[in-house]
Amino acid sequence: MTNNIDTITINSSRHESLYKQYIRLINSFEKGYNERELEIIEEFILFLSTHTRMRKIERVGKNQLVLFAKYRIKNNEKHTTESILREVVRTLTALKRLHRLNLDVSLRNYQFWREVLS
Repeated sequence: MTNNIDTITINSSRHESLYKQYIRLINSFEKGYNERELEIIEEFILFLSTHTRMRKIERVGKNQLVLFAKYRIKNNEKHTTESILREVVRTLTALKRLHRLNLDVSLRNYQFWREVLS
């Protein structure tokens, strides 16, 4: 039997806890989220479970978004650079809006993208 990290993580208590916290956060908003945004959130929860020691979503900030952007760029090698960056900006914008972070994730923010691409 091989150990699949996604299966192990999804069954972990930290993943369950983060998932429940995001469900409560999403339910507290009046605006509904579309299916693509929910997929982004699920992927972000999986990323937090496997690559960080995050236990509370209130602690999500710029550092986690930078790490997630690096992860998405590194694992998305089959597309062109332009389409990868466009998708990463959309993803970060959805997460930023969900967490109500006052952070500019547009490609014009040189300092943010310097951190991501370093």
